[in-house]
Amino acid sequence: MAYGQMRQDQASIRKEPSVVDIAMNVLRIVSGPLIVTTMMSTVQAAPLTSHFPDKDLGRFLAEKFDLASIRSSFGPRRSPALRTFTDFGMKPSEATDLAVVFDHTGHWFYELKVMGRRDVNDDGIEDLEVCFTDRAQNGGSYHTSKGLLVTRYASDAYAVALNYPLDDGICTQSTR
Repeated sequence: MAYGQMRQDQASIRKEPSVVDIAMNVLRIVSGPLIVTTMMSTVQAAPLTSHFPDKDLGRFLAEKFDLASIRSSFGPRRSPALRTFTDFGMKPSEATDLAVVFDHTGHWFYELKVMGRRDVNDDGIEDLEVCFTDRAQNGGSYHTSKGLLVTRYASDAYAVALNYPLDDGICTQSTR
């Protein structure tokens, strides 16, 4: 075989892909978008679970917020049987869809104000971003306001504060 003929035969071999090569190229071209489309159609946001009522959140927090889950002026007076404002026999001076206030002039002022409702910590359960104010009105100097992440894991459970950092600005963080 002449050198020129051999070179021409090798060139024609390189130019003509095999059936397997064609199939692999088609598979690469088609499978990329197909895999992405399949993945996108199967990934869905999990439904958000909420154990908080839609209305009267203030009254709900008066009855179900577990004071044992935070540090507050209730600490020295609290016992296992005294977990909520209601357990202490306290009645709100104001309760709305987004807040509860206990203003007992000459004694103490407490407020839980809901600043947001969403799944803050990405666990699939709705949380409340709450500003809690605890202030002495009896001549003392105790006054604190802090942002709390409040959640409720079941419909028959207390609402509890989690040790979770919230964005600045939920409420003024000050302690005296």
